[in-house]
Parts: sequence; structure tokens; C-alpha cells
Amino acid sequence: MSRRTRAWWFWAGVAVGTMLVVAATVRLWTRYPGEVDPVSAGFALIGVAITALSWWQAKRLADTDVAAVAGRLAQRVLAEEKAQRAQLLGGKGRDAAIDVDFAFHPTGSSVSAPPRGSLKQVAAYFRDLRAPRRLVITGAAGSGKTVLAIELIRELLDGRRPDDPIPVRISAASLDPDVPVTTMLARHLAATFDLKPVTARTLVEAERILPVIDGLDEMDETELPGYGSRAARALRALEDYEHGLDRCSLVVTCRTDQYDALVADQAALRGVARVDVDQVNSDKAWRFVQAVTDQEDPERWQPVLEALTRDGHVLAGTLDTPWRLTLAVSVYEERDPLTGRYVRAPRALTEFADQRSVREHLLGLFIPARLAGRGLSAEQTHAWLAVLAGYLRGNASRPPFHGRVLSGTDLVLHRLWPLAGDRPRLIGALVALSTCLPAVAAVVAALALALSQLDIVDGYVSGRTVTALMLLWLPGVVCLGLLAEPVRAWREVWSAADEVGSRRFRGARDRGKAVVEGVLAAGGGTLAGAAVIMEFDVDLPLWVPVVFGLLLGIGMASGGTGQDGQPGFSRRVGPRAVIRNDVVTTLVAALTFGPGFGFVLGIWFGELLDGVSTVAAVTAGAVFGMSLVASMSPRLSRLYLGLLLSVRGRLPWRLGRFLDRCYDAGLLRISGIAYQFRHRELQDYLAAHPVPSLPEPSPRSSVGGT
Repeated sequence: MSRRTRAWWFWAGVAVGTMLVVAATVRLWTRYPGEVDPVSAGFALIGVAITALSWWQAKRLADTDVAAVAGRLAQRVLAEEKAQRAQLLGGKGRDAAIDVDFAFHPTGSSVSAPPRGSLKQVAAYFRDLRAPRRLVITGAAGSGKTVLAIELIRELLDGRRPDDPIPVRISAASLDPDVPVTTMLARHLAATFDLKPVTARTLVEAERILPVIDGLDEMDETELPGYGSRAARALRALEDYEHGLDRCSLVVTCRTDQYDALVADQAALRGVARVDVDQVNSDKAWRFVQAVTDQEDPERWQPVLEALTRDGHVLAGTLDTPWRLTLAVSVYEERDPLTGRYVRAPRALTEFADQRSVREHLLGLFIPARLAGRGLSAEQTHAWLAVLAGYLRGNASRPPFHGRVLSGTDLVLHRLWPLAGDRPRLIGALVALSTCLPAVAAVVAALALALSQLDIVDGYVSGRTVTALMLLWLPGVVCLGLLAEPVRAWREVWSAADEVGSRRFRGARDRGKAVVEGVLAAGGGTLAGAAVIMEFDVDLPLWVPVVFGLLLGIGMASGGTGQDGQPGFSRRVGPRAVIRNDVVTTLVAALTFGPGFGFVLGIWFGELLDGVSTVAAVTAGAVFGMSLVASMSPRLSRLYLGLLLSVRGRLPWRLGRFLDRCYDAGLLRISGIAYQFRHRELQDYLAAHPVPSLPEPSPRSSVGGT
């Protein structure tokens, strides 16, 4: 449902609620003349309206409290980047990072910077730049650009002052060059960190966000992007990103060759300090291998360490980046889960004839090595990941799909449905139709029953029947809208940009408001239910309105809780949470507000129509309410369900859980709400090898020895 649609339903609900309150006041006044003062009742209603308006204004001010929200956001970004760093460096116990060096690359502009720096001093290097601080990090594939960017974010946040901007890492492949940078940043904050749109816009406008654009080279398939490429257009959009009359601070990472091509076409950023990441020399490679391998048996890796220091050796030119070194260590440190013996001997690496053979050998063994003892089949995992890798490779060269350029690196669950073409849209439309049919059936049954009891005597119709027909007009109009939902589900290809799930960035104020809303809803619902019972003199126990009120209270309070229904917010950004929380929110709303509708409508129609018991009427009303809420659920979960049904057999049914397990195994990484392959080299290998094959035995290799 788009933001405009939600606003329409909100104000429609306000109008209907106001009409009901006025009708109840008039009813009490006419039924108990002299006992109800209409003037006092009017002032009371005005007081309630003023109170509600004040509460809404206070809530809006809390949402735009820049200092408070920025502090919470900084803590969350820091926790997330620490987790990503640990995952990229091998997980717990293997956090030894290669202290890569980088050198200042003069660009001919007036920007100057220290001549050299390193991973451990990257934050100090960045702070030494003149404002606005604009840094471009270039290097070869696998040279550690992303790790360097993460280290910069961590160090800046560790020493952050209250007014400092918050560095936020954004995958370049997810950028739309045609969208203004301010809009793009606000959307990213809302989607990734669950900020409300007004809060996200406030942070961007207050200059509290430092964009870190990671992987500019992944925006285009070509190795030489030109002036008209997506990367060049994105850089031009960043050039237009200004605060007042000054350019904004930013950080960009890109492969050296691609950025050189942009420079040659005069499409690169201006006024930036560019640094080039050095290749890993033999001394640093030696120290890294020693740091992350078993020191009780140093002889295992001695042949590899000696080869790294030998000029012209194949390994010296292959294991010259942090990614390749991590790949080799992962493969050759694998142990048998039963015996604990090493599965492979590192000496085998020294006997390959060329670099390509070494890469193919390591990539072919990477998945089995990372999945050892984790309960996942290496062959099945390879096949499933190959499907996703092939889809991403196809996106890089395919034309826009229904007007949108699909990412060649990001696996976002609710945007994966184009993998199956338009079939998920059709399934989503059918799901929308099936959820609205119970509500339509309930209204049609009530209308048929009312018409069957239509008795015209002397040109007059029974007052009860007229009342029933008048009450049916609103559910009837709603049903017409529900029947249009499947059509909208098919015609609207892409959801609104701000529709990314039901989560919100919650603080202490929001949790307190959620509790207050729940208590007020529970109390008001209980009183309203008791009043309806007494008004219609229905033979129902008093615990029924109590249950009705509690359901409303739970429904209202659930909207103010964080991820998984718990107050607050998760310290980990979870790509699965977007879909999961859409489903959970829909179920909670259907099981709370649905029975609430049923209670009110059921009692009314049970009294107005003959031959319908109160229990049957309430049940039919509950079915109508639950169907109504379920039909208005976000399209994201319906499209995701359509994807799973369309690719049954090619991908796992629990796709999100599978990708999470691959992330835990170090095969994938997370950027915002997107999964990405651990490295582009792994993605390309899987796309080129969709069927896992037994790796060729390395020359004269032994198993388990040195």
C-alpha cells in the first residue's frame, strides 16, 4: 500500500470515527433527555480533539529530534559495521586484518593530502583532509577497499562528537543515478535502518549523513565505463550534492582501472583526494598467514611462505590481495569434523603451473571448506547460489526490467522476484484475490439475508431492514475497493519507494507511546464493547468486551514495538526482517483488529436481522475484518511468495534462512538490506560453473599432512 493510500485510509478512519462519536452523543441525548448536556458534550469532544492533536505534534517533534536519533543511529551503524568487519576477516578468533598501505594519487587539482597511509591510520588520514572531506579509494580487485572503508567508518564513529556526521555505507549497485542524492540517502536510511521518512529526511537535511559509496565499479558490466555509464551518472549526481554553497563530504571506493577510465572521459569527481591501495607484499602476507593459522604446526605453511618471498613464483602473483589470502587460508585450514585432521596440505598450492589454475582450485573448494560441519550440503548450496549468481550476471547486461535497472550484485529478498519473470506478479494478484474473497462473501451473504427479509407494507419498509441496508453500504464500498486490489497488484509493477516493510527505528519515547496507545485502545475498546452490549441488550457475558478491548490494545501496541515484536530495535540489520515483519504485522493486525470489526458489526447485524445468532454474526464480522486487513497487506510479501512458488526446486523454500546461513558461513556479506557474494570473483565463478564439479586433485598433493 502506498503512502498516499495509507493516508487516505487514515483520514477515512478519522472521518468515520468522528461520525460514530457524534452519532453516539446524539443518541445519548435523545434517549436520556435532560441527563446529557449537549454543550458540555461538545466541549468535551473539542477537548479530546485538542489532546489528540497535541499528542500527534509531540510525537512528530520526537521523530525529528536530530541529536537523539543521530546518536541511536550512530550506535547501530557502529555495531553493524563491526559485525561486517568480523565476518569479512573470518569471524570470531580470526580478526587479524592485513594492514594494507595506500598512497596519495595526485589528480592535478588543488586538493592535497599526506603522501601515504595505512589501514590502522585511515581515520586520522581522512580527518587531516581539508573540508569538505572528499576521498576516493581505488585499488585492484580484492585489494581490501571495502575493509578499508569499514575501518574508516568504525574509527570515525568510535571518536564521533555529537555534531559529527554519521558515515553510512551504501552499495553503489543499488543507486539510481536519476534520483537526487538527498532523496536516495533518505530512502536508504528508511529502508536499512527503519527510520521514519520524516526522520530520515531531517537527518539528511541537517547534514548528519556522510555517504560512503562502496563498489562504484559494480554499477556497470564493462571494464571501461565511459561518460554515459551508470557510474559516471552517479558521480555527476554526487557532484550536485551540496550543503549551501559547499560540496558535501563523501567517500567512494572503486577499482583502479574503472576509475581511470572515468578520469580519462572527464567523468570523475572533482576536488577529491584519491588514494590507491597497494598490493600486499610478501612480508605482510607472511605475517597474515602466521597470524590466522595454527601456530602449533608452523611447518604446514612453510612452503607457501617461502614461495611468497620467491621472485616470479606463481603464488607471489596470485596471493597478493587480502581476498586471495583469505581464500587460501579458508580452504587449507579446513578440518575433518570427526577426526580434527586437516583435509588438505598447503604444500599443494606451490605446485600449480599458473595463476588461473590456483584461482580455479581455491574457488572450487571454497564452499565445501566454509560449510564443513555446518549441516549444509556443499553441492546443493553451490547449485542454489549458482542460480542467484547467474541471475545477477544476467542483470548486468539485460535491458531495464519494466523501467528499472536491476542490480548486478545485490540480493534483496523483496526485489528478487524478477528472477522468475512476471509470474510472481500473477501469483501475487491471485493471493490478493483469495484474501479478499471471504470479506466479499460475508458482505454478499449479509446483503442477501437483508433483502430476503425486505417486507414492504403499505409502501413502507421495516425500520430494522432499512438500518441494516444503510449499515451495509460502508462494508460494500470497502469490498469494491478490495476487489480492485488484485488488479492493482498486477498493474503496479514496483512498490512505492518508501514501502520497505513495517519496521521502525524505535527509541524510549516510541516504546512509551506504544504502551500508552495500547492501554488507551484496550480501555476504550472494553468500554465501547460494554456500551454496545448494554445498548442492544445482547445476551453476552461481560468478558467478551474485555477480550475485544485487549485485542485492540495488543494491535495498537504491536505497532510501536521493534523487530520481532520486542521493544526497541535490533542491533543487526537483517535483510530477512523486511519480509518477515510484513507477514508478522499483517497477521497481528488481522488477528486483533479483525475480531474487533467482527464484534461491533456482528452485534449490530445480529440484532437487525432475523434468524442470525449473535455468535454467527460476530464470527462473520470477524471473517470480514480479518480478510479486510489481510487484503491490504504490503505487496512485498505477496511478490516474495510468488517468487518462491515460481522457482520451486531451483531455490530453497526458506530462501531467506538459507542466505542467512550462507552469510554465517562467510560465503555472503551484507550491505544494508542486501546480501552480496563475499567477492565478485566468487560470484563470477559460480555463474560460470552452475553445476558443482569435483575439483581436480592438485599435483602430488597429500591429504592431512604437511
